[in-house]
Amino acid sequence: MRSVRLERASLDAIIAQAEREFPHECCGFILAGDGVEEVRPIRNIQNEKHAENPAAFPRDARTAFLMEPREHLAALNEIDRRKLRLDVVYHSHPDHDAYFSPTDRAQACSFDPLEPDYPDTAYLVMSIRGGRFVRAAAFVWNPAHKDFAETQLEIPP
Repeated sequence: MRSVRLERASLDAIIAQAEREFPHECCGFILAGDGVEEVRPIRNIQNEKHAENPAAFPRDARTAFLMEPREHLAALNEIDRRKLRLDVVYHSHPDHDAYFSPTDRAQACSFDPLEPDYPDTAYLVMSIRGGRFVRAAAFVWNPAHKDFAETQLEIPP
């Protein structure tokens, strides 16, 4: 199983976003390729959807995220245009541990519950407690077990 390597500046940017958006979940992508690693924060619209239709969206942004569709699509189009890859999908868990929840798995396998939408993409989950970063954990798809597994997160000094 592969490890996940992030530049210190990328992790610092994501931590800053997660702390700034606390007590709500933050979310976004890391685009990478050919010596490039760029963080793309994407607005979490879970609160808006919850306010519009609480029956369809029972959770608010304290315990869920939903990426703003136009920003999500713009990042994917940029990946195609610049010939990059979707290296990491990230989000935070306010006042919870850094783990890959059943909801996280369902979102990562939205087209087919048995296979991830982006099998070569890593998922980063950050624990933010009381507005402060506690821990980041990386998860990758394990095809032999047909599930995501935590893997080593490498951050160079």
